[in-house]
Amino acid sequence: MNFFKVGKYFTLVDMPGYGYRAPQDFVEMVEAYLQERHNLKRTFLLVDGVVGLQKTDHIAVEMLEEFGIPYVMVLTKIDRASRGLLLKNVLEIQEFVKGKTQGCFPQLFLVSSLEFSGVHLLRCFVAHVTGNLPAVEAS
Repeated sequence: MNFFKVGKYFTLVDMPGYGYRAPQDFVEMVEAYLQERHNLKRTFLLVDGVVGLQKTDHIAVEMLEEFGIPYVMVLTKIDRASRGLLLKNVLEIQEFVKGKTQGCFPQLFLVSSLEFSGVHLLRCFVAHVTGNLPAVEAS
Protein backbone atom coordinates (compact mmCIF):
# COMPACT_ATOMS: atom_id res chain seq x y z
CA MET A 1 0.00 0.00 0.00
CA ASN A 2 1.18 3.48 -0.81
CA PHE A 3 0.15 6.44 1.36
CA PHE A 4 -0.04 9.95 -0.10
CA LYS A 5 -0.62 12.91 2.20
CA VAL A 6 -2.76 15.48 0.35
CA GLY A 7 -1.66 18.68 2.04
CA LYS A 8 -2.98 18.69 5.57
CA TYR A 9 -6.45 17.67 4.42
CA PHE A 10 -6.47 13.91 3.96
CA THR A 11 -4.42 10.86 3.04
CA LEU A 12 -4.98 8.92 -0.14
CA VAL A 13 -4.10 5.23 0.07
CA ASP A 14 -3.28 3.43 -3.16
CA MET A 15 -3.49 -0.35 -3.24
CA PRO A 16 -1.81 -1.10 -6.56
CA GLY A 17 -1.98 -4.45 -8.20
CA TYR A 18 -5.18 -5.69 -6.63
CA GLY A 19 -5.69 -8.81 -8.69
CA TYR A 20 -2.73 -8.17 -10.95
CA ARG A 21 0.22 -10.10 -9.56
CA ALA A 22 -0.96 -9.28 -6.05
CA PRO A 23 0.95 -10.85 -3.18
CA GLN A 24 -0.69 -13.91 -1.69
CA ASP A 25 -1.60 -12.13 1.56
CA PHE A 26 -2.93 -9.03 -0.23
CA VAL A 27 -6.61 -9.78 0.37
CA GLU A 28 -6.02 -10.34 4.10
CA MET A 29 -3.98 -7.14 4.30
CA VAL A 30 -6.71 -5.15 2.54
CA GLU A 31 -9.46 -6.68 4.69
CA ALA A 32 -7.60 -5.77 7.87
CA TYR A 33 -6.97 -2.23 6.65
CA LEU A 34 -10.58 -1.66 5.60
CA GLN A 35 -12.03 -3.04 8.84
CA GLU A 36 -9.70 -1.06 11.10
CA ARG A 37 -9.85 2.35 9.39
CA HIS A 38 -12.77 4.01 11.13
CA ASN A 39 -11.96 7.38 9.57
CA LEU A 40 -12.14 5.95 6.04
CA LYS A 41 -14.38 8.28 4.03
CA ARG A 42 -14.69 6.46 0.73
CA THR A 43 -13.12 3.65 -1.24
CA PHE A 44 -12.60 3.97 -4.97
CA LEU A 45 -12.58 0.78 -7.00
CA LEU A 46 -10.73 1.34 -10.27
CA VAL A 47 -12.10 -0.79 -13.09
CA ASP A 48 -10.32 -1.11 -16.44
CA GLY A 49 -12.54 0.56 -19.06
CA VAL A 50 -11.36 -1.79 -21.80
CA VAL A 51 -11.95 -5.00 -19.85
CA GLY A 52 -14.90 -4.11 -17.60
CA LEU A 53 -15.63 -5.86 -14.32
CA GLN A 54 -13.29 -8.77 -13.66
CA LYS A 55 -13.31 -11.54 -11.07
CA THR A 56 -11.03 -9.54 -8.77
CA ASP A 57 -13.38 -6.54 -9.00
CA HIS A 58 -16.28 -8.76 -7.92
CA ILE A 59 -14.20 -9.98 -4.96
CA ALA A 60 -13.47 -6.38 -3.98
CA VAL A 61 -17.17 -5.46 -4.26
CA GLU A 62 -18.16 -8.45 -2.12
CA MET A 63 -15.66 -7.38 0.54
CA LEU A 64 -16.82 -3.75 0.54
CA GLU A 65 -20.47 -4.77 0.66
CA GLU A 66 -19.84 -7.26 3.47
CA PHE A 67 -18.03 -4.65 5.57
CA GLY A 68 -20.59 -1.93 4.78
CA ILE A 69 -17.93 0.39 3.37
CA PRO A 70 -19.16 3.08 0.97
CA TYR A 71 -17.39 2.95 -2.37
CA VAL A 72 -17.32 4.42 -5.85
CA MET A 73 -16.46 2.77 -9.15
CA VAL A 74 -14.05 4.58 -11.43
CA LEU A 75 -13.76 3.39 -15.01
CA THR A 76 -10.15 4.00 -16.09
CA LYS A 77 -8.37 3.98 -19.46
CA ILE A 78 -11.47 5.19 -21.27
CA ASP A 79 -9.26 6.56 -24.04
CA ARG A 80 -8.17 3.02 -24.95
CA ALA A 81 -11.67 1.59 -25.47
CA SER A 82 -13.75 2.04 -28.60
CA ARG A 83 -16.97 3.95 -28.04
CA GLY A 84 -19.04 0.80 -28.48
CA LEU A 85 -16.97 -1.22 -26.02
CA LEU A 86 -16.94 1.65 -23.52
CA LEU A 87 -20.72 2.02 -23.76
CA LYS A 88 -21.16 -1.75 -23.30
CA ASN A 89 -18.94 -1.76 -20.20
CA VAL A 90 -20.60 1.34 -18.73
CA LEU A 91 -24.09 -0.12 -19.17
CA GLU A 92 -23.05 -3.49 -17.69
CA ILE A 93 -21.46 -1.81 -14.67
CA GLN A 94 -24.45 0.49 -14.14
CA GLU A 95 -26.79 -2.50 -14.26
CA PHE A 96 -24.55 -4.39 -11.83
CA VAL A 97 -24.42 -1.43 -9.41
CA LYS A 98 -28.18 -0.91 -9.58
CA GLY A 99 -29.11 -4.55 -9.09
CA LYS A 100 -26.39 -6.07 -6.95
CA THR A 101 -24.90 -3.41 -4.69
CA GLN A 102 -26.03 -1.35 -1.74
CA GLY A 103 -22.94 0.60 -0.74
CA CYS A 104 -21.83 1.74 -4.19
CA PHE A 105 -22.29 5.38 -5.14
CA PRO A 106 -24.64 5.31 -8.15
CA GLN A 107 -22.52 7.66 -10.29
CA LEU A 108 -19.81 5.90 -12.28
CA PHE A 109 -16.77 8.09 -12.92
CA LEU A 110 -15.10 7.70 -16.32
CA VAL A 111 -11.50 8.89 -16.48
CA SER A 112 -8.48 8.97 -18.73
CA SER A 113 -5.13 9.86 -17.22
CA LEU A 114 -3.70 10.40 -20.71
CA GLU A 115 -6.37 12.79 -21.96
CA PHE A 116 -7.26 13.97 -18.43
CA SER A 117 -10.98 13.54 -19.18
CA GLY A 118 -13.19 13.06 -16.17
CA VAL A 119 -10.36 13.77 -13.74
CA HIS A 120 -11.68 17.20 -12.71
CA LEU A 121 -15.10 15.79 -11.79
CA LEU A 122 -13.50 12.95 -9.82
CA ARG A 123 -11.26 15.42 -7.99
CA CYS A 124 -14.28 17.53 -7.08
CA PHE A 125 -16.05 14.45 -5.73
CA VAL A 126 -13.00 13.48 -3.66
CA ALA A 127 -12.80 17.04 -2.31
CA HIS A 128 -16.50 16.91 -1.42
CA VAL A 129 -16.46 13.54 0.38
CA THR A 130 -13.38 14.54 2.35
CA GLY A 131 -15.05 17.77 3.45
CA ASN A 132 -12.81 20.00 1.40
CA LEU A 133 -15.46 21.22 -1.03
CA PRO A 134 -18.66 22.33 0.71
CA ALA A 135 -21.92 21.67 -1.05
CA VAL A 136 -23.52 24.77 -2.57
CA GLU A 137 -27.24 25.08 -2.02
CA ALA A 138 -29.32 26.22 -4.98
CA SER A 139 -31.24 29.41 -4.39
